[in-house]
Amino acid sequence: MESQSYDVDSTTVGWNKSPVMDHSSRFDPNETPTVNSTNPNYHPSSTTTHNSVTETAANKATAELKKGQHHAEDIITKSKRLMKQQWEETRHSVIHLQKRMKEMVPKEASNLIYWQNPIQSGIVFGVLLSIIITFMFLSSLAAISFWLLALLVVIGLYKLYNYVMATFVGRVQDDIFDSIFSSDVHISERHAQAMANYIRTNGTSIIRQARRVFLWNNLTTSIIFGLILFASFYIGLSMNTLTFALVGLVFLFTVPKIYQVYQVPIDHVAKQVLDQINQVLAKVTTKAPAAGAAKPKKS
Repeated sequence: MESQSYDVDSTTVGWNKSPVMDHSSRFDPNETPTVNSTNPNYHPSSTTTHNSVTETAANKATAELKKGQHHAEDIITKSKRLMKQQWEETRHSVIHLQKRMKEMVPKEASNLIYWQNPIQSGIVFGVLLSIIITFMFLSSLAAISFWLLALLVVIGLYKLYNYVMATFVGRVQDDIFDSIFSSDVHISERHAQAMANYIRTNGTSIIRQARRVFLWNNLTTSIIFGLILFASFYIGLSMNTLTFALVGLVFLFTVPKIYQVYQVPIDHVAKQVLDQINQVLAKVTTKAPAAGAAKPKKS
């Protein structure tokens, strides 16, 4: 009986020892825990939970990305609509300003600018150009005195010429300066009232337009006006007011006439440029959401 129990115990001990020996021979402490791993630290439930959390986070990130894309598309669409609306308002304002400028500018000045009478326009342009150049090289007092003295001398020489022709030749000519400067010089009440109405109407329009610009009632107009002031500031750093007036005078007597003569090709080129700008803006706005969607795929 004792031998039999000994055999059973020895068999049991041997049976109990063999799995331990096999397990120790197959276990690698440096092995990463996996499904088929012999590492006793492996816990399948924790890995599954980690995978589900990762998938949930990925789904949330995808949903947030789509929501951000839709939000970006809405912002771009609203921005395009706002820019188009502001551009239309600016275009109408410019057209209205052009009409007001045409109403404010007398017809005689418009004829001078568009060279309806080339001789008269050339004389006016030459005189104004000479006056500006004189003020550039002389002081204000010297320039004013010079031109008043020049006017006095020219009128005196012309009067002397008419006197000689009437006295020694016997030919009487009409005095040009008498016709220009009438002896009956006065400002009638009708002219004064018309001038006052003109100043009141145009002054009110200018004040209202200035209020709209400075109070940012029209975003595009205010931005354009600010850019013009910014450019004028830098132009003023490189040139004085008289140089700017000289450039403006040349611009005034050349650009309107050039545009009047070559209006069709200039409008055609301007339309092509605007079409190109609109195409570039359309490409940028369509590629912006696509670029935002490509980044998560890359990561």
